[in-house]
Amino acid sequence: MGMDLPKIGKPATRALNAYGISSLEDVAHYNKTTLLDIHGVGPKAIKLLEEALKNQGLHFKNITGEGLPFELIGDLQCDNAPKRRMMFDFLIASAQCDKEKLDSVLSKNFIWKVPNAFELNGVEEFYNELREHQVDIKHIVINDTISHGKIGSMHGEQLQSDGSKLWFADFFEFENHKKDAKIKTVTSYVIMNEGES
Repeated sequence: MGMDLPKIGKPATRALNAYGISSLEDVAHYNKTTLLDIHGVGPKAIKLLEEALKNQGLHFKNITGEGLPFELIGDLQCDNAPKRRMMFDFLIASAQCDKEKLDSVLSKNFIWKVPNAFELNGVEEFYNELREHQVDIKHIVINDTISHGKIGSMHGEQLQSDGSKLWFADFFEFENHKKDAKIKTVTSYVIMNEGES
C-alpha cells in the first residue's frame, strides 16, 4: 500500500478509486488530461494531487506530442537513457511511417517478429508493411519502458481515429551495448479490437 490520496473531496476520491487509483503512486502513472476525463475529478482535485505529488518527489506522467499528428502520453524522459530514447523514436517513426527516422534507428539487418503471425527481414520490408497498414492515430499511451545493456521493452496502447484500439508490448534487441547501437530485432505482441465506428 502506498501513500494515501490527499483530501480532494469524496466525489473525486470515489471516482479515482473506481478506476483503481487509491494512492499517490497510482496517480503518478497517469497524466492530468486522463484524470480530468474521469467524471468527478475536476481542476481543484488535480491541483491538490499535483501539490501532494510534488511534496513526495513524484509527478504526473508527462504528455508530449509537439510536432506530432497525434498525442503521445507517458513518462517520456530519457535522461541518461539513450536506448530508451531510441525506442521512443522507433515507436514514433513507425506510427508516422517515417522512413528517414527508421533508417536512423534500425540496423541494416533489422528483423521484426510477431510470434505465430510473421517475421519481416530488413528495413525496407518493415517500412512497406507499415505503409500498407498505416492508420490515423489519435493518441499513443506508453505505460512503461525499460532498457538494460542490449535489450529493452515498452508496452502501451494506441487509439485510432476510427475508435479502434490496440495494445502492444515490444521487446527490443540492440546491435550491442554501446549507447548509439541501432535496433537489431523487435518482437511485438499485439491485441486489437474493432472500435465503435
